[in-house]
Amino acid sequence: EDRSSMPTGPTRSMSAVFTPLRSGSLVDQISERIAEAAESGLLEPSQRLPNEVEFAAALGVSPLTIREALARLRDAEIVVTTRGRNGGSFISPELAPSTERAESRLRDTTRAELTDLSAHVEALAAGCARAAARRAGERDVEQMRSFVSAEGSDSAEWRRLETEFLVEVAAAGRIARLARALMQAQAEFGVLSFLPNTDAEFRTAAADHRERLINAIACHGEAEAEDAARALIAHSASWLLTRHAELV
Repeated sequence: EDRSSMPTGPTRSMSAVFTPLRSGSLVDQISERIAEAAESGLLEPSQRLPNEVEFAAALGVSPLTIREALARLRDAEIVVTTRGRNGGSFISPELAPSTERAESRLRDTTRAELTDLSAHVEALAAGCARAAARRAGERDVEQMRSFVSAEGSDSAEWRRLETEFLVEVAAAGRIARLARALMQAQAEFGVLSFLPNTDAEFRTAAADHRERLINAIACHGEAEAEDAARALIAHSASWLLTRHAELV
């Protein structure tokens, strides 16, 4: 099968996956991050991963570490690797976003951990939104508007849109270090961020929050943009905390 035309996914949102790692077992972290991104829909079935050298450079690890992580992912049937001119490593075409995995991860996460991570993302998103309100041009705003809502009810597509939107806000702020921190924090959420997007009411309200944030940025209202960004992240956190209480 010629995989050269397989989807590569949104470049900006992929950067939320391929960000530097924390200290600890690097192979474990890489394997877990790719698995969660694939099973949440952030990485699509049949999507090509970077080659080992590019992958290693993006994560700040050695190619050998990447090789070991890919071997583990192949054993788990999350990644397939092909040889030849159009070869490479790809997310398994059979893999679909997994509500079960997301709920299992949510059960294993304490309320304190969830609250702490949400507060971290909220603070970063607020900083990016304030910077975007100062610096965003018409093209930036137009780009953000393309990520307000998705067609249909595909939870994985809404999850990708959610990530892509925040990355666009971060990019519009023109503060690279802050944008990288936000992307890394989003990556820590992993498969958890898939769950709220299975709820139609959540998706509708989230789209309204995104629209409010865009309008504040377009009007260069820094305080308004910060408030809207905090409300957007708090909306997700509230949904996850409510679902957490139902599961444990």
